[in-house]
Amino acid sequence: MTIVSVVKTHVNERFAKRLPFPVPVEMGMVVVATLVSSLANLEQRFSVRLVGTVPSGFPRPRLPVFSAMHLVLQDAIVMAVVSFALNVSVARLFAKKHEYRIDPTQELLAYGVGNVFSSFFESYVLCAALARSVVQEASGGRTQLAGLVSCAVVAIFLLFLGPLLQPLPQAVLASIVLVALKRMYLQVFDLRTLWHVDKLEMLVWIVTFASVLIIDVAPGLLIGVVFNLFLLIVRAQLAAMALLGQLELAALRVNENLDTSRELPSTKILRFEHSLFYANAWRFKKLVREMAPLPGSKGCSGDSSRLHHLILDCSCISYADTAGAKAIAKIVKEYQAAQVSVHVCHCRESLLGVLQRGQFLQDVDKRVLQASIETALEDIPLSKQTGQNEATIC
Repeated sequence: MTIVSVVKTHVNERFAKRLPFPVPVEMGMVVVATLVSSLANLEQRFSVRLVGTVPSGFPRPRLPVFSAMHLVLQDAIVMAVVSFALNVSVARLFAKKHEYRIDPTQELLAYGVGNVFSSFFESYVLCAALARSVVQEASGGRTQLAGLVSCAVVAIFLLFLGPLLQPLPQAVLASIVLVALKRMYLQVFDLRTLWHVDKLEMLVWIVTFASVLIIDVAPGLLIGVVFNLFLLIVRAQLAAMALLGQLELAALRVNENLDTSRELPSTKILRFEHSLFYANAWRFKKLVREMAPLPGSKGCSGDSSRLHHLILDCSCISYADTAGAKAIAKIVKEYQAAQVSVHVCHCRESLLGVLQRGQFLQDVDKRVLQASIETALEDIPLSKQTGQNEATIC
């Protein structure tokens, strides 16, 4: 392992521009270790574990045993989810490192077609191998041609040269993999950045890493995916509501972050900064009632603090289910019953579709739905916007 590490770090990386191609130290180690093991008879003299028998040839194609479908269906679904998650994770890892893009849909289609074809040969589920991918990338492979060369070499060994690898010590293969994964291990230092950026994301990293380390790769990744889905629900419970103000140049900004912005008199402009569905519909209603108190409520007392207009900016609501649409409709009807005009603006097509198909706003004024905050403000009488005899903040 020391030899491989030294050659890769101090030769291949340091003199990368001078060398026509990286020194194939891994291949050299395999050849030398195989010869030494065979000549010195390491297995019998020192009980060294070897690769052992390597089956040669390809299996004959035949139809899958469909009668056993009910026995493997549950495990097949789990393997499909975990293998796809692993495939996309490995693909994104190298895409980020080499600055290119991947299409998860294309990856899913490719693996699906490959699994259908390989099922006629009774092969294992197709899945990306992180160790082998790192070894190939560390050896200089960059394009699909490297994959074709690897397939050709594997085919040659399966057909003709497989028995030559029987004396190879397993420790040599393990050392090559460990050296190739060195940069992966160094990613543990990313925890410092995640701690400052997003502590929940750091928690996902720790849980997934610990699960893979303690249990295994497949169940560990599955635990990580499930835990990440759980945190999505937690994030929905912590969704924020922004109070918007107006600058002198008529640009709407978050009021609490800009001292130069001002809140419109007797008008509240609120923006819910998350998708709206059953898990956080209650929080949406709670935040609206807290930040825009109804006339006569605890947060707003007297005529000087009376709320006349409420504008809901839905530009951040990328998805809404029936529970979310009902929450918007309830707020609209509740405030209109208290003589407060309500405008819902910047609605995306998905949200508009749910509101229209469910007929949640059929009993209210059609002017409730506005294209933008500006058009909603234009619908408000000028005297109400200037705030004659009215306070600025409720």
